[in-house]
Order: sequence, then C-alpha cells, then structure tokens
Amino acid sequence: MNKFLILTTTTVALFIAGVYFTLCSTKKTDAVLTVGMMSGWAPFMTINAQGNYEGFDVDVAQELANRMGKGLEIQDLGSLAPCFLALEQNKVDMVLSGLDITEQRLAKLSMIQYTGQDVTTFELVFWNNIPATIKSIEDLRTMQDAVICAEAGSAQEKFLDQYTYITKKPMGSATDMLLDVKYGKSLAFIIEPRVAARFKKQESSIKTLPVPLPKEFRVYGEGIGINKKRPELRAEVIALIAAMKTDGILAALEKKWGLGE
Repeated sequence: MNKFLILTTTTVALFIAGVYFTLCSTKKTDAVLTVGMMSGWAPFMTINAQGNYEGFDVDVAQELANRMGKGLEIQDLGSLAPCFLALEQNKVDMVLSGLDITEQRLAKLSMIQYTGQDVTTFELVFWNNIPATIKSIEDLRTMQDAVICAEAGSAQEKFLDQYTYITKKPMGSATDMLLDVKYGKSLAFIIEPRVAARFKKQESSIKTLPVPLPKEFRVYGEGIGINKKRPELRAEVIALIAAMKTDGILAALEKKWGLGE
C-alpha cells in the first residue's frame, strides 16, 4: 500500500510539474511575437554585414512587438512558400515580407494593408536593352526559350502560368533574379512596379516594360499576413497599424527605407 501511495503521489507530482511547465512555456511563447520573413528582399528584409536582420519589415515588426509589450523573434524562412506553411501551422504569428495583397491571397489569409499602393501593372525587367521585337509580354511568343524569372510563390509567378510559351524560372529573391538577368541566364524577370523603380535607380542598365494586369492579378498594396483562424490577432494588428499611420511612425519608416516615394 505504501508503495502504491508513493507511486500515486509521484505520478500526481509529475503531472502537476508537467502542467506547470506547459503553462510556463505557453506564457513565454505568448510574450514573444514570432514573425516569418525572408532575407534578400531589400528594403523589406536583408542581413547586414554584422549578420543582423534589417529593413522596413524588421522595423515594423519591432514596432508592433513593442506596442504589444512583447519580445520579437524573426524567422528567416527563405522564400514565400515556407512562410505560408509556417503561418498555416501556427509556427509564426504573422508574415511580413513586402507581401502583395491579391484577391487570391485574401481568400486564404487575413491581410492587413500597411504600406504600398494599388498595382495595375507588373514590370518585365531587362538588362541593357529590350529586344526590338518585344513591345508587350505577348510578343515573347516570337522568341525561342524565353526564360522569365519570378519570385517563387509570388503573384508574378502565378501570372506567368497563363503564358505557355514562356519558360518560367522561380527564384528566391529579387536580387537573385536581377543577377540572373544581368549575366544572361534568363531574358528578364517580372516584378511589381515599385521594386522595379528602385532597381532602376540603382542600375542604369535596367530597362522595364509594363504589363497590364487583369483584375484577378491586381495588387492592393502590401499586407501583413495572419492566419484566418486568429481573428483576435487580426483585430489587434489592425488597431496598431491604424495608430502607427496616425502618429506618423509608418511614414517615417517608409522614408527611412526609401518606400515613401
């Protein structure tokens, strides 16, 4: 009997300890805002010479965490597909990655606009010159092996699917796409206009061709992605972003990172 009581007491004690540990762990997790991003996506998020994350989205995430009274954990997930998977599995609280708001994404995610403008065109970005025969994206059908880069998992990649005569080349970042085009590994890459404009300021060799968009591919600014099963977090972030717009913090951060043009 004594052995039974000792065993029972030990089991109960272990159970209580386990519950306490779980509660403590949950409390610790709740005290941290976990944000999925991808590096190599200037000016939203890059890794500096000291190995630290920096960029517009890093600063926005830090401001949100501060206003929530939480610490900040950034997870560099490499590309959009892992970001979306982590969000679906609740491994991150939100995704901040200069994420275009599209009708397709709105069907799957809660998205809160925090920067950017409506986009009715994409831009084909070429190096040095645009072939004389290319006046529109439809003219690419006249070229053999027309290889066009697009960010993996992006609206631009999906947009290219309708052009069967284009060889699509998914890549992880805008910088990688630019280098691919620069060194002749692909003909061009497709990106949203604001990013194309920044590249043109940095590289005089860049030439761009606008591509008009049908409604289903139009973009309504950039948004913070949140799992639709977390309406309370969505409501909190909406209120915080509204406050950050009112008090000028978002505008100041846009100016700091060259987004306020």
